[in-house]
Amino acid sequence: MENIKNFFELTRAYSLPMIIATLCVILSYAHYSQNFTIFNFILLIIALCILHLGANLFDDYIDIKNKQKEGFELNNINFANKRKAILIRNGVFSLEKVQLILCIMFASVCTIGLYFTIVAGWQILIFALLGAGLILFYPFAAKYYLSEIVVGLAFGPVAIMGGYFALTGGFDSNLLLLSSTIFITTIILLHTHSIMDWEFDIKEGKNTLALLCKTKPRAIVMLKWMIIISYTIIVFGIFNLNFNPNMMYVFLTLPIATKLQKSIKDYINIKDVKFIPRWYYGPFENWDKIKENKIDFFMYRFYLARNFALFFAIFASIGAVL
Repeated sequence: MENIKNFFELTRAYSLPMIIATLCVILSYAHYSQNFTIFNFILLIIALCILHLGANLFDDYIDIKNKQKEGFELNNINFANKRKAILIRNGVFSLEKVQLILCIMFASVCTIGLYFTIVAGWQILIFALLGAGLILFYPFAAKYYLSEIVVGLAFGPVAIMGGYFALTGGFDSNLLLLSSTIFITTIILLHTHSIMDWEFDIKEGKNTLALLCKTKPRAIVMLKWMIIISYTIIVFGIFNLNFNPNMMYVFLTLPIATKLQKSIKDYINIKDVKFIPRWYYGPFENWDKIKENKIDFFMYRFYLARNFALFFAIFASIGAVL
């Protein structure tokens, strides 16, 4: 159990709910197809989860290697997110072992990808190459203000349309539009993270969409408009396309979106605030330990942003099938 716990910490498994969001959207459309099977869906879940965790670990590995090139000793490397690569920095996992884990993970994904290529068609290779390209480019995307865009594309259009094609062998234009909301809500999560990492990102020379806004108030306005656009796409789809009207369930996420907006403003203007998770804000796992480690000020906003993205996708998916 300790090895499993360490592996989940190593690969930042706390971010896995974002894959749940992607899978819910895929399932809401793919299950209608005659080609859909539970076995293939389970394989897709495994592949996307491994790919996501592998991408997290690859990013940490590259960041550690870059720090070492700058002359930092492994135990002297620090990141704004205290949990990032902590098991590599404290020596629980050596860099050689991380390399081996990455090889095993990506080899597993390639094997599943080969199966889907045989089952669904050669076109699946296009999505596979796009996904691989995004993963490889991600560690360097910050130089060009593209980190959030890369992750948004990976979780949104590429994963959703690729997963749908793997399960059905087809394409759906409405699903492409819906995947754009996942693209945006994923960026919202990363943008929230970047606002909180503002000073650290400047120090590290990391270019984010938040820093592109030049000031924190402008970055918050950008966050607000991304939230508005997410809801607007759903409304547009219902009234102008053939989205199921029940997809209006996404507006049940308004309390989370509102609290996220207010909390980010408090993060900038007020430092001494109480962080009280409410059931209608979604899960705040390991909250007692987070408070004990005194990182609740960061994780509270992170969880709000993550839960907004997660429940937006879940409610949209539920509405699509009802």
